[in-house]
Amino acid sequence: FAGLLVYVAWLQGWLLLVFESDASYLSLVMAALFVIFWIVSAYHIVVINREIVRFETRQPEGVASEYFNKIRAKSIKLDGGLVDQFMLAGALRVRLMMPIHILHYVANMLILLGLIGTVVGFVIAVAGLGDSLAGGENLQRVQGVLGQIVTGMGVALFTTLVGAILGGLWLQLHYQILERAIAGLVVDVVEHADIEIIPELAKVNSTNPQ
Repeated sequence: FAGLLVYVAWLQGWLLLVFESDASYLSLVMAALFVIFWIVSAYHIVVINREIVRFETRQPEGVASEYFNKIRAKSIKLDGGLVDQFMLAGALRVRLMMPIHILHYVANMLILLGLIGTVVGFVIAVAGLGDSLAGGENLQRVQGVLGQIVTGMGVALFTTLVGAILGGLWLQLHYQILERAIAGLVVDVVEHADIEIIPELAKVNSTNPQ
C-alpha cells in the first residue's frame, strides 16, 4: 500500500515538486534517512517474525528457547526453589526492544528536521520581504525578491510536510508495529514459562528432592 502511494505521487509529479521546491535540500536528507531506517525496520520485522515462528513451533533456538534455558538454570541455582520471572521477563523485553529504539528516535528527528526546515524557509522568506521593501520601485529587484519569498515558503511548507509524513506517520507506524509484536512475543513466552516450564520444574524437583 505504501509503495502504491509513492508510485501515485511519482506519477502525479508530486515527489519532483517537493524536491524541486525545497532549496534547503532538507527534504532529500529526510528522504534518505527514511529509506535507510525503513530498511532497518523491515529487517527487524523479519527478525521478530522469525522469533515468533521459532517460539510457536518450539524450535530449540531463538530468544524463547534461551529464555526457558535461563529459567531452568535459575531453578538449578535455587536448588529447585520457586522461580520468579520478574527480572528475566524484564530483561527479555529490554533485549528485544533495544535494537528498535533507534527507529523511534529517527522518527522524532525527521519531525524535528521538518520544523527546522520551516524556520529556515521563513527566514528566507522574511529576508526576501525585507529586500522587497528596500527595493522601492525597482521592478526587477522586486520580482527577484518575490521569487525568494516564494522559495522560502516552499522550503517551510514542504519540509514540514515531508517530516510529518515520513517521521510522524510512516516510520512511527513501523515502530508501533514492532513494539506491539515484541510485547505480544514477550507475553506469550512468559505465559508459556509460567504455565508449562515452571510447574514442570517444580514437579521434577518434588519427585527428585535434593
